Amino acid sequence: MKKLLLTIIVVLIAVFLSLGGCSLIESRVARWTTDFNVSASDSRILYENGAEKLAHEIAQHLNNAIQVVESEQYGTYKEPVIVYAFASPETFAKFSGVSGKARGASVGNEIYLSGLMLKLPDEVYGMLAHELSHVQLSQTMGVITFNRSLPRWFREGLAIYVSDGGGAPRNFEKETVTMFVEGKYFLPEETGSLLNRSLQSTVPIGPRMFYSQSGMFVNYLANTYPQEFIFLLKGLQQGAQFKSHFRKTFNYTVEDMLEAYIDKLKDA
Repeated sequence: MKKLLLTIIVVLIAVFLSLGGCSLIESRVARWTTDFNVSASDSRILYENGAEKLAHEIAQHLNNAIQVVESEQYGTYKEPVIVYAFASPETFAKFSGVSGKARGASVGNEIYLSGLMLKLPDEVYGMLAHELSHVQLSQTMGVITFNRSLPRWFREGLAIYVSDGGGAPRNFEKETVTMFVEGKYFLPEETGSLLNRSLQSTVPIGPRMFYSQSGMFVNYLANTYPQEFIFLLKGLQQGAQFKSHFRKTFNYTVEDMLEAYIDKLKDA
C-alpha cells in the first residue's frame, strides 16, 4: 500500500513539474476527461465537439512541425505526440490547468491548443511548433532537468525561434528594441526552476515583453553565432547542463552576451 501511494505521489509530482502553459503563470495538475473525438485524418489528434476546424488545421501542420523541431533542435522525440484541440478557452483551462488567456500548453507527450486558436488559423502552425519545442526537449532531457537546467527565457526564446515566431506577440519589435535600449529587460538567468512557476525574470517587463525579448535574443544568438548555437543545442540534447555549457560555448555568461546584444541594438 505504501509503495502504491509513493508511486502515485511521484507521478503527480512529475505531471506538476512538467505542465507548461505558455502564459507564464503558475501551472496546476491537468484535469482529465474522455469527451474527445479522434481525428479521422490523424489519430494523434483528439478534439472536442466544436473544435473540428482546429483539429483539421492541426492535421495540416503536425508532421511538418515535428520535422522542423527535430531538425532545428538536433534531437528526436522519445514518445509519440498527442495533440488536444479545444472548442473554448474555458474547457482548455479546465483541462490543462493553465490560464484561459493562454493559447497553448504541454505536458509529457501531450499538447493542448486552446479554442482561442479557432479565430487564429494562420497562427496554428506557430503555436503547435512552439509547444512541440518544449515537448521534444523535456522528453530528451527529462522533466526535472528540463525545468531546473533551462532558464525560462531560453525555453521560450528557443520555442519562438524554431517555430518562426510562434507564441510571440506580433508587430512588437520596435517596442522591444526600445525596452532593451532603455535597460528594461528580463533577468539574464542561467538556470531554471524545479517547480514550473512564474520566474523573477518576467517581473520587470511583464509576460508580453518577456516573450518578445526572449525570442529576439535567441534569434540573435542563432544567427550571429550559428556554429556555436548548434554546439549549444547538441550539447543540451546529450545531457549538458545549460549554465556551464553556455559558458563553454560562447566563453561568456548569459549576462555578457545579452549586454553585447543590447550594445549592438544601440549602435544600429
